[in-house]
Amino acid sequence: MSILVFGFEPFLEYDENPTEIMVKSLEGRSFGGDLVTAAVLPVDYRRIDEVITRAVAKAKPTLVIGFGLAAGREKITPEKIAVNYRHAEKADNAGRKVHGSPIDPKGPDGLFSNLPVEGLVASLNRRGIPASLSLSAGSFLCNAAMYVTVREAKEKGFRGGFVHVPCHSEWIARKKKATPSLPLDTLLTAAQHSVEYCASHKV
Repeated sequence: MSILVFGFEPFLEYDENPTEIMVKSLEGRSFGGDLVTAAVLPVDYRRIDEVITRAVAKAKPTLVIGFGLAAGREKITPEKIAVNYRHAEKADNAGRKVHGSPIDPKGPDGLFSNLPVEGLVASLNRRGIPASLSLSAGSFLCNAAMYVTVREAKEKGFRGGFVHVPCHSEWIARKKKATPSLPLDTLLTAAQHSVEYCASHKV
C-alpha cells in the first residue's frame, strides 16, 4: 500500500514553492505502514491531468493528498470541492492562458473531496496550526489538480483531496513582501499531520 502526495513547481513570481519542499520532506516516510511517494507537478494546464493519472497508476495509492500555494491566505485550508472550470488571467509556466473552459468536458460540474477535511481542520487547530475549511480551490492549476485527483479517487476507489497553504515566512522575508505567511517548519508539520490524520480517519 502507498500514499501519494504532490506539490507544485515554482510559478509566476513564486520562485520557491513551499509545497515542493513539503512533499519532498515526506518522501519515503511511512504512515500506518503505507509508504509515501512524492511528486512535483508542472504548472501546465496541458500536462496536469496526464501527470497525475500516471503518478496514480504507478503508485496505486490508498490515499492521495495534493498541496498547493494560495498566496494571500493566512491559514492552512483543506479544500472541500473542486469545480470543473479553468480560468486565470495569468499564464501557466508554458505561457498559456485559459479562459472559462472545463477541466473534463465529460465530468460533473463539481466533485467533493472524500477526505475528512472538517476533522482535519479541527485537528490542525488543536495542535496550534491555524486552519480553516475552504469551499473554493480557485480556478487555476490547484483546482484543476484537485478535480483530477478526486475524479481518479472516485473511479479507482482511493481517498483523495487537496490542501492549500500560505506562503512561507522565510521567502516573504527574503522578498520583503507584505503578504500573510507561516513559518516553513509550521507548513512541514501541517503536511505531516495532514497525511497522518487522513491516513487514519475516514469521512
